[in-house]
Amino acid sequence: MSRTADPALPSITIFLQFLWKSKRIKRINYFTMIKKIMIAIDGSDTSKKAATIGIDIAHRANGSITAVYIMETLRLAHLPGYATLPGLKDKILELMQEEGQQATQFVEDQAQMMKVPCDKIIAQGNPSEELLRIARERGMDLLIMGNLGRTRMEKFLLGSVAEKVVLRSAIPVLLIKGD
Repeated sequence: MSRTADPALPSITIFLQFLWKSKRIKRINYFTMIKKIMIAIDGSDTSKKAATIGIDIAHRANGSITAVYIMETLRLAHLPGYATLPGLKDKILELMQEEGQQATQFVEDQAQMMKVPCDKIIAQGNPSEELLRIARERGMDLLIMGNLGRTRMEKFLLGSVAEKVVLRSAIPVLLIKGD
């Protein structure tokens, strides 16, 4: 995987060059403290972009990554027939588990190409709460996730997982903007 192949990496490089030129950092060894990186993945293009960036950071820092997929089961209860139709609940959970395995496998495959150690976690629950819990329990140094950007009404009604994580996180969070 080439470092120049990803269009998101130049923006990180430009930001770091700004910090360097403005003397806000003395040396470019900004990766030395980032060893354990958690990547929230949901299978979307934005989360795959976040994974690529996270893997590159881990590669440069000689660190490791943990790919995390959260199955949001709480909202399923609001689906018509979720509790009453036989087998529907199990089938939906099975599909979510399969999607989680595919998403985390994508990250693991990318990490293997860059020779970066990778753990995979598939969990159930509220995405923002679970991401924060896993990051805290595993002692992560950085959390990377995509931000697809919701419309104002959706954000008002539902809230944004990325926003909740950023507001509540005790560790740095790198949000990757979707196209």
